[in-house]
Amino acid sequence: MSDQHSVSATVVTPPLISVYMPTYNRSQMVQRAIASVLAQDYPHYELLIVDDCSKDDTWDVLNQLYGDNPKIRLFRQEKGQGACAARNLAIKAAAGDFVTGLDDDDEFLPNRLSSLMNAYDDQYSCVCSSYFWDYGTIRKQLYPEQKIVRLPELLDVHCLSNQALVRKSRMLAQGGFDETLAAFQDYDMWLRMVAAYGPALRLSDATYVVHVGHELGRITHSPKRLDAQAQFVDKHQGLMNERNLHNQAFYRRTMQQLPMSFTELLSSVRYGLVEIKVRYYFKHKMQWAIKLRKQILNKGIKGLFGQK
Repeated sequence: MSDQHSVSATVVTPPLISVYMPTYNRSQMVQRAIASVLAQDYPHYELLIVDDCSKDDTWDVLNQLYGDNPKIRLFRQEKGQGACAARNLAIKAAAGDFVTGLDDDDEFLPNRLSSLMNAYDDQYSCVCSSYFWDYGTIRKQLYPEQKIVRLPELLDVHCLSNQALVRKSRMLAQGGFDETLAAFQDYDMWLRMVAAYGPALRLSDATYVVHVGHELGRITHSPKRLDAQAQFVDKHQGLMNERNLHNQAFYRRTMQQLPMSFTELLSSVRYGLVEIKVRYYFKHKMQWAIKLRKQILNKGIKGLFGQK
């Protein structure tokens, strides 16, 4: 009998990431988002899709195309309760230790999950990344530098992103997404995470695409947004100092598209966000150029000379 001991290699299974995706009346568009998850180079994930009681054929399409896919779990809310309720349902049902989200009109790039997971460390409350705004013909990258984002900076402005990788247990401990907010739900969620668990890490590599070249009910254009911003500030006012409150008031001005005088600009830059404020000031001095830029972003150069 041999005295040699057999040594078996230990295979470490990577953590399971649960991707939550709410959807409503987007039977065609949601397929692009789903395909981007199925194309991930990180193999250990599940996708939880929650249909928020769609009125179109979304639920039938989901079941027909993905009902037998072992990577995908389908849920339906019998009564429309909004995207946050759908997200919270999925997070509670998630089998993974980690969760992250995807909106049904956006998409992941193939290394989205792997890059977030490789960078994750419990010293950070969550890990997010730079992202692209896709205008239909042109993509613009936002926040292209890596940064550790701490609470004082986050109270000034939402400088993370709409989605992040976080431990499921932490999300549940914070009560999930606030279903009473009509907007700023992601900002509110990450702010609570940073306040509870420490700074967030934002990666420089853009692995998420926000599609803005369509108008299918994005909350950005909702009249409820101003009310939600006031509700958000009121909720977190106890954490905010004079600088934070001033910068939240400046952001509200940008939402209302109110012009800024040069005197107001000089007063405002004392509270930081200098580049953003200067850019906003000149934006209102050059409205014709801004309008032209938007047309080019949405339609391209050729679109300027096409049929209206």
